[in-house]
Amino acid sequence: MPRYQQLVNESNNNSPQQQHSEQPPSVGYHLYLYREQLARRKVEYIRLSKAKYFITETLLAKTWRNLKGCSADDLKTVNNQIVFKHKLRHQIHRLRKLQNLGIRNANPHMESTEL
Repeated sequence: MPRYQQLVNESNNNSPQQQHSEQPPSVGYHLYLYREQLARRKVEYIRLSKAKYFITETLLAKTWRNLKGCSADDLKTVNNQIVFKHKLRHQIHRLRKLQNLGIRNANPHMESTEL
């Protein structure tokens, strides 16, 4: 189970639905969480990034199953999605580093602090 799914399951242990079913949350559920984060006044960037990462990863997995019938444009789109997934992973890693340094809820689009 991916790390993000574990975090989602841990954070939702209070809900009766999660206690009765052992199935991982669906893409629709993660889209709901993503929209809920966007609607909040104070966005939690790490949760937002994790939701985007899980959604992208799940959709890529479904696309990979059907690569035989893809056109060249579809393959370019898949490649762009893979690059986006890697950028999200780097962004999540960077946000975790900032949290460990004591910077809570840092905006991932702020200037880099790397020298």
